[in-house]
Amino acid sequence: MRQILLPPVLLALCLMAIAGTHYFLKDNYILVQGSFKFVGYGLILVGISLPIWGARLFRHYKTNIIPYKNPDRMVTSGPFQFSRNPMYLGMFILLIGVAISYGNIMGFIFPIIYFSVAHFWYIPFEEEKMLDAFGDEFLTYKTKVRRWL
Repeated sequence: MRQILLPPVLLALCLMAIAGTHYFLKDNYILVQGSFKFVGYGLILVGISLPIWGARLFRHYKTNIIPYKNPDRMVTSGPFQFSRNPMYLGMFILLIGVAISYGNIMGFIFPIIYFSVAHFWYIPFEEEKMLDAFGDEFLTYKTKVRRWL
């Protein structure tokens, strides 16, 4: 099942759902208005940057980025110094930014859904693969760097 619903696919579904709630509930449930929406735009930029930075590091270290495949190398530099999952963190921040920029309170459901799926389904699966592949090295990294922030 993880092969079918890759994190970017879930991200795209959540983005479409946020836009859909805004379209169908346009005049109802407005939470954010005015210049505060610019905070959302800033979060969108951060949310896009983290996964791109992480993906570039994966390419630099020649390790795969596909979550259900076995890891080739452990990447601990760049954003991986402050988060074990900066790509998921970035996608979550992106969703929050989009929800803020649309301003509809119902749109905030989808970042919560994304976070929950990542936290309870994707990440434990990936961390198990990391533990199998890297053993004590991963355990040491895990004690030094938090899962999210």
